[in-house]
Amino acid sequence: MTIVLTILSAVIPSLLLLRYFYKRDLNPEPRGVLIKTFLLGILIVVPVIIVAWPLWLLNSRLDHPMLAGLYTALLCAAIPEEFFKFLVITRYSARNPAFDEPMDGVVYGATASLGFATLENILYVVRGGWMVAVARALTAVPCHACLGAILGYYVGQGRFNADKKGSVRLGLLVAIVLHGLYDFPLLVMIRLGSDSPANWALSWGLFVSSMAVLGVEIMWTRRIVKRLRRQQVQADEPID
Repeated sequence: MTIVLTILSAVIPSLLLLRYFYKRDLNPEPRGVLIKTFLLGILIVVPVIIVAWPLWLLNSRLDHPMLAGLYTALLCAAIPEEFFKFLVITRYSARNPAFDEPMDGVVYGATASLGFATLENILYVVRGGWMVAVARALTAVPCHACLGAILGYYVGQGRFNADKKGSVRLGLLVAIVLHGLYDFPLLVMIRLGSDSPANWALSWGLFVSSMAVLGVEIMWTRRIVKRLRRQQVQADEPID
């Protein structure tokens, strides 16, 4: 029973965020396409591990906390994770006939990202328990959702605006940078530890900077959703 509750605590945050994005869309997407996008998001955990695992092994040779944190944040996390999410959105979701307006990019991007986040969260929470579940529900899961939404927004802009074709690749770059900026302080903080007052103070500063990046992602995502929802409302208004 305990393991079931633990897994539920890892899954429920993703489902709540999925519901948020689904409800923001005035023209809801077919549930079958959303489910497939979510499942593909889960499946990309496999290629991400295949790519990242050898890089993780090399990471152990890096002694400098800043260098190790940057290396891990970008090469072991941000680049492989966002790249494979990008493939799900562009190779499956965006090619589906249901992807027919800019808001769809946000919805499918968040859905693919939350598929990945759900399995990742289960793996962390099963090992770490309730405290990890609560911490990740407030940080890592929303971060993944926002990164997917922002990435999907750029994919949608590139698909439906002829003068913004380059937005698709720009979205991947933005997602990688934001992901790296979020992970980097946390990874450095883990390397530093808190065995001295100086390290303790620096670790708190790093934590605050990571949460600031998360705050930027959340505000950016909310602005995107509001803007695209207004566009949907305007498009549905009758013409006199």
